[in-house]
Amino acid sequence: MADKLFVKVASIRSYVIVVLICFLAFCSCESPDGMPQRIALDGYFDPDTQSYAFVIPNLKPVSGVAGLSAKDCAVCHQTIYKEWQNTTHASALRDIQFQSEITKPDSPKWLCLNCHTPLQNQRERIITHLQDNDVFKPVSVANPHYDPALEQEAITCATCHIRMDEDSGESYIIGPNGSGNSPHPVRQDRSFLRNMCQRCHNPQGEGLTPNLICWFYTTDELAEGQPDLKEKFGREMDCVDCHMPEKQRLVADIYTNLPEQQVNQHHWTGSGIPKWYEGYDSLLSRGYKSGLDVAFNFTEATDDSLPLTVLLTNARAGHYLPSGDPERFLLAVASLHDGAGKLIAQDKYRIGQDWVWNPARKMGDNRLKQGETRRWRPAILVEKDDNKTLEIIVLHVRLNTNTAKYIIAAKNVDEKLFANGQHYVSNAIDYYPFASFIYKATINLESRQTTIASSEELIELSKLEKGKSLDERLY
Repeated sequence: MADKLFVKVASIRSYVIVVLICFLAFCSCESPDGMPQRIALDGYFDPDTQSYAFVIPNLKPVSGVAGLSAKDCAVCHQTIYKEWQNTTHASALRDIQFQSEITKPDSPKWLCLNCHTPLQNQRERIITHLQDNDVFKPVSVANPHYDPALEQEAITCATCHIRMDEDSGESYIIGPNGSGNSPHPVRQDRSFLRNMCQRCHNPQGEGLTPNLICWFYTTDELAEGQPDLKEKFGREMDCVDCHMPEKQRLVADIYTNLPEQQVNQHHWTGSGIPKWYEGYDSLLSRGYKSGLDVAFNFTEATDDSLPLTVLLTNARAGHYLPSGDPERFLLAVASLHDGAGKLIAQDKYRIGQDWVWNPARKMGDNRLKQGETRRWRPAILVEKDDNKTLEIIVLHVRLNTNTAKYIIAAKNVDEKLFANGQHYVSNAIDYYPFASFIYKATINLESRQTTIASSEELIELSKLEKGKSLDERLY
């Protein structure tokens, strides 16, 4: 899995070098004290294709700003701060599934944290090198600039927008436009900001452990669809175009004397499965819309099979659907009910990747490519159409019930990272959405009268999964 990133994270490399200089001060190829051989991280990871393996070096507060916290940015950028608060980025450390995963003995916790808390200031210890070239044997020293409050902000403003000048050692803001009116130094670098997504959302490399498959190919999928995107939009598209659409507004709310401009929104609704059930309350107002279109048509029945075809189309995602986490999948369910509402028959169709574990191996992949339509004929027999109702639902599933059992069973959750985390992990069914409803249609087979659920109704259906036992769930 050594494919190169489609968008080379060139801007990050200069900052990685700073970290590596620090690392080299601590490590040596031969150990004079008789300890096992040690190796610097740059000897194990490639900064170009595995930038996620390096934290962003310790930063100073920017001149004119009180500190590195998102709350400090919120003094001026109130609207953007409120958008960020509701995102999965802000909850990346308080992520029940993630916290469960890093309790596993085959999870290199320090490496996983590089994406969920990417700033060195958020890390209590600095990883200097790997003992015996082993990802499970990181050697570290105490970090004098550790900020536990900043750690809890997870993927915070500074992750993308603050860097250190290599010559002066002073921090500055990276913005898409630059400004002569800001109270702090700003450098314009749109390319840097637009490429930041690659650091964690398209990591690639060699398998680090038998079961560590945190390798995503979303950027490669986007590259595959670029010809169609260019034809549709007249230019190449990237992550920001879809996931951070622009809106005419003030970039800093308190400077009402300045003109409005096109400012990117910071919602990142993604798949529409929030980290906490409360996230559903603001999902639609944050602009969420599924990338999947669902339709159906009736055909002439040649036997007792259901005369209906369901059309599933990747209508809006520039990458495959679903993308990212290999455990995600779409699940279409057709359920036939009699006049009393009793379930008579049911069929399911899954769209996603298939993996086996120990070691992890991908066995299949039937995801929808950009613009692709899949036709599904539910395998349901219908002797008579009279007074029967067909329900078609589609879910975007993040965590199926079999995997959920392992998540919930996790022990020794690090409560320094995640306060009361063991309680939340053990009771994940009450807090952590496993799936979201993205389509529901109810069809009277005799009259063909159809009712399609609204976006608001789908949100309410998703919220009703809270507390439902694993045996009751469709997935």
